[in-house]
Amino acid sequence: MTDKKRDREGRILPENMTQRKDGTYMWRKSIDGRKYCIYGKTLGEIKQKRDVALGEIRKGQYKGKHKKMKEEKEQAQKDITLNEWFFQWEKVYRVGNIKDSTLNTNHRQYMTYFSNTIGRMKIKEIRQIDITNILNQLSREGQRYSSLAHYVGLLSLIFKDAINNGLIDKNPVKGALKVRREAAREKRILTEQEEEHFLTFVENDSLHKRYVPLFIVGFGTGMRIGELLSLTWKDIDFQKEVIHVNKTLVRLSDYVKQGGKTRFTITTPKTGKSTRDVPMLGKVKEALLVQQKNRKKFNKLSIDGYKDFVFTSKTGNVFDPRNIRRTIKSIINKMNKEETELAKAEGREAIIFDYFTPHCMRHTFATRCYEKGVREKVIQKILGHSKLDMTLNIYTHTTEEMIEEDIKKLEG
Repeated sequence: MTDKKRDREGRILPENMTQRKDGTYMWRKSIDGRKYCIYGKTLGEIKQKRDVALGEIRKGQYKGKHKKMKEEKEQAQKDITLNEWFFQWEKVYRVGNIKDSTLNTNHRQYMTYFSNTIGRMKIKEIRQIDITNILNQLSREGQRYSSLAHYVGLLSLIFKDAINNGLIDKNPVKGALKVRREAAREKRILTEQEEEHFLTFVENDSLHKRYVPLFIVGFGTGMRIGELLSLTWKDIDFQKEVIHVNKTLVRLSDYVKQGGKTRFTITTPKTGKSTRDVPMLGKVKEALLVQQKNRKKFNKLSIDGYKDFVFTSKTGNVFDPRNIRRTIKSIINKMNKEETELAKAEGREAIIFDYFTPHCMRHTFATRCYEKGVREKVIQKILGHSKLDMTLNIYTHTTEEMIEEDIKKLEG
C-alpha cells in the first residue's frame, strides 16, 4: 500500500492535492485534456474550491482565475461613477491634447454643474432625463442657450468615449437639450459720438488717464482683449505701420495641474486666421508712441518667455482681462454720476451712458469699418475671422443713420 500525501500537520491530503512550501494548498488535475489548478490558504478552503470547480466543470461553466479577474475588472469598470470616469477621461484624452485654458475651463464647468448631481451616479445608470433635468434647472437659473449647448457638447464627448471603452451602449446626452433657443441679444455697439465721449472723458480723468492708449488701440484695431494685452514691443512695427498679432494672454485658474492656482499664460490665438497683421491707423500710432514714451524701461516681467509688454499696470505686471472690464465699469459709473449731478443742476433728464465690455471695442471697430464702406473681406482679415459670415452676422451693426441713408438712396 502506497503512502498517502500528508500536510505539515500530518493530515492525509485528498487525491491531486498538495501543500506548498509557503503553507498554502494546491489542487491540480487534468480533465478531458485540459489542466485545472486551484489554490487555497487552508485545507478546508481548497476542498470547497475544488468541489465548486468540479461542479462548474461538469456543467461547462468553469472560469479560470484570470478570466474571473478580467470579468470582475470589467464589471468594476462598468460600475464606476461619472466623476470617476471624468477624471480618467480628462487625464488620458484631454491633458496635453488641448490648450490649458480650454482644459481648465471645461474642468471648472463640469465640476460646477455636474459633479454633485449625475457625477455621483454610476455611468451606466445615467439616463437622458437626468441630464435634461439639470439643463432645465440651469436655464431657470438664467443660463443662456449658448452656454447650455456648450455644456452638452462637453458631456457628449465624455459619454462618447465611454461608449468607445465599452462602459455604456448609448449616449444619454443625445437630444437632452430641450430648452428653447432664445432670440439673440443685440450686441452693444458704441456710436461714433459715444466712442468719442468715452475717450474724451478718460483723457480728462486723472485716475484713469493712463488707460487712454489701451482704449484707443482697442477701438482702433478690433483686437480681442487677450491679443491686446499680450502685445510686446517686438509686435509693433512703426516703420511699416502694422501690428503683428500672434498670441493671446490668458488668466488661468489651473485646476488640473496646480489645484486651482491662478497664473497668466501666453498661448496661440483663437484660430489659425487669428495670426495676422493689423494696420496701424494714425490715431493708433500716436497712442502707441505715447505708451512707448511712458514705458517702464527696466521691467523684468516675463511670461512663458515673452517680455517687454506694451500695456502694463503701475506695478509693471500685465493687465488681468477682468481688471479692464472692472476699469470700464468704474469709468462709466463716474461718467454717469457726474452727468446725473449736472442734469439735476440744469433741470433736465440725465443721459445715462450704457455699460460695455472690452469685447465691445472689437464690435465697435468692425461696425466703424462697415459704416465707412470697408469691404467685408477686408474687415474679416483684420479681425482674424475664419469665416466671412462671422464678420457679417456677429460684428456688424446696422445703425439708424445707415438705414436712413439707404432709404434716401432708394428714393433717389
